[in-house]
Amino acid sequence: MSAVAARLDEGVAQDALNARFAAIARAENLLPVKVTKFYQRKIDEEVAALGHREGPLHRTAYPSQERLDLHAGHEVADWVGDRSNMGAPGSSAIIHKYADRVLFMPTSVCAGHCQYCFRQDVLSDAHGAGRSDVSGELERLVAYLETKPDVSEVILSGGDPMMLPVRDLELVLETLRALPQIRSIRMHTRALAFAPKLFDETRMALLEAADVRLVFHFVHPYEVCGDVEEVLRRLSRRGLRLYNHFPLLRGVNDHVDVLKSLITRLDDCRVRTLSVYVPEPIRYSAPFRLTLQRFFALQDQLTETAPSWINAVRFTLDSPIGKVRREQIASWDEANGLVTFRRGGANFVYPDFPAALDSPGERRVMLWKEPAAE
Repeated sequence: MSAVAARLDEGVAQDALNARFAAIARAENLLPVKVTKFYQRKIDEEVAALGHREGPLHRTAYPSQERLDLHAGHEVADWVGDRSNMGAPGSSAIIHKYADRVLFMPTSVCAGHCQYCFRQDVLSDAHGAGRSDVSGELERLVAYLETKPDVSEVILSGGDPMMLPVRDLELVLETLRALPQIRSIRMHTRALAFAPKLFDETRMALLEAADVRLVFHFVHPYEVCGDVEEVLRRLSRRGLRLYNHFPLLRGVNDHVDVLKSLITRLDDCRVRTLSVYVPEPIRYSAPFRLTLQRFFALQDQLTETAPSWINAVRFTLDSPIGKVRREQIASWDEANGLVTFRRGGANFVYPDFPAALDSPGERRVMLWKEPAAE
């Protein structure tokens, strides 16, 4: 069979997987496949170079057979407790988990959908409810903040706040900026990886005026291409503080060379990487998960082989009681795969990913294009 014929066969097989996944997504509150033209061009290049559809970018955007069939047990719809922390009356857009900061979701829309998304359940509900009433939700947020004087930071997430129409983005930022108690506005966005053109001069001016801290979600160095780097340079020239944090994903970036390449590339663009985190044990997440032992081993490899401005990154796990690190492990029951963490006097038990299912990604696949050739 020729290479062209093989790719056609793989394409047919992928179409069948997509259709099967679409049915599961409708039935089980998962996000459907959504890929921008910009990101699709990168995936097409990857498929052509590798000759198959198991590359890191394809894996982030399209379902695999493993995504549909592999389950590790102990997987839930909402691992971090988003629903249980929606404390504002009449709102599902306000999540208050930490005393000093509130997460606000003014939209459920993203530029593209990530297969590993940890908020699929909540976002699918929001999609079903229709377009957010931004002004109404913002009024509820302001009223809620008046009752919570200890809150000094609002985190804009979703969905992706960069998907808001300009008028809504302006309304949100100007309203928050006018609140004396709010010292920091943080915006989490993956839109730059999917659609750099969203970062036009109008939106960047709004971000600058509100002195927003921008936190990106780049998961692989190939996402930081020339078009993305140009936007980062323009944002940096405006004096915006730029950060990144991302999950360590099996088959996407679970090799120290991939981690170093991504963090270094971002550092060269004046983007500080804040944290690398464990993919959460939510439904259909097994293809991306890895054991805590290997997670910590990759942390150690990064520490040992990279300079301090690259390895000074937190390796964390989000949980129902907040983010925890290796030093907060209280006990480890390896026989049953249960790890107990302690934070602020509270314990929670993490169901570790089974070692028998943890097949590391291949470096030659995840870095099919060496940095010198990028």
